[in-house]
Amino acid sequence: MNLREQEYVLAIAKFQSLKGAAEFLRVSPPTLSVFLSSLEQSLGVPLFNRLGKKFVPTEVGKAYIRYAQEMTFLNRQWESQLSSLKHGERGVVRLGLHPRRTTYLLPAALRELNILHPKVDVKIYEGSSEELFHLLINGEVDLIINNQTSTSPVLDFLPFYRDRLVAVLSPLHPLASQAVTLPGCSLPWIDLSLFAGETFILQLPDQSSRMYTDQALAYAGIHPTRCYLLENLEAAAQMAAEGLGIAFNFLGYIQHFSYSKPISYFLAGDPNAFIDYYIIRRKDAYLAPQVADFIQVLQNQIAQQDFLTFPRPEDS
Repeated sequence: MNLREQEYVLAIAKFQSLKGAAEFLRVSPPTLSVFLSSLEQSLGVPLFNRLGKKFVPTEVGKAYIRYAQEMTFLNRQWESQLSSLKHGERGVVRLGLHPRRTTYLLPAALRELNILHPKVDVKIYEGSSEELFHLLINGEVDLIINNQTSTSPVLDFLPFYRDRLVAVLSPLHPLASQAVTLPGCSLPWIDLSLFAGETFILQLPDQSSRMYTDQALAYAGIHPTRCYLLENLEAAAQMAAEGLGIAFNFLGYIQHFSYSKPISYFLAGDPNAFIDYYIIRRKDAYLAPQVADFIQVLQNQIAQQDFLTFPRPEDS
């Protein structure tokens, strides 16, 4: 199916400029400008308002974009199913996930998929939760791995695993010995209220790790007044190892980090709080054999991480 018109309009909407869209589409800006003018003339209404060099969709443009996104999604589904029917083992798997999760989850899973489908092409898209959901809803990826949810009715959430928030300390911190063992907890738990007045090493407000950290601090009644703010979780843990404060991390991450100095980590916040991760895909998307097998491979890989827990069917 030839959806060049829709793909051109979507590119202009994405980059909000003819230059950026033209580079992405590998056409010249004058060619794209002539195309858009001709399309708008045939429709009888403008699709974009020109604000300087910025192209902002009009109300008609927004409606066009919604339908164009669905049309291109259906076209990709057709191409995927056609490829499966024509070529069998050949095909594409398009996965979206957070860059930090790429390091420990992806290599072994790709090795297993390559054994099952040696001719399959895998495309990896790394980004924030917002970016990944946008790609998935628009049909640009087959599935994403994320700990956020969405109210979109077209999405299907397959429970993947449950992580825990941990507080990270230097083993030499005088309060490290105050951790206690709680029933059913895989790690000692430490009461964050003990650290009132101390320095905290926190992530930026728009990071999901910060959201869970804030919940743990609120559970303990703590309002940090002295803190470092940085995005990098590994750097935060190393700062804690240097005795610069109390950092936070996820159990699923901390197991795979390497540090020049030792650290200690403990469950923190509500002992019964979990962080649920999902494999998420569109309900109406064609489930190609290689995509179905990759989901199974991911589940098998994560099941080998014995420090993680898994939601029971009644919890999902």
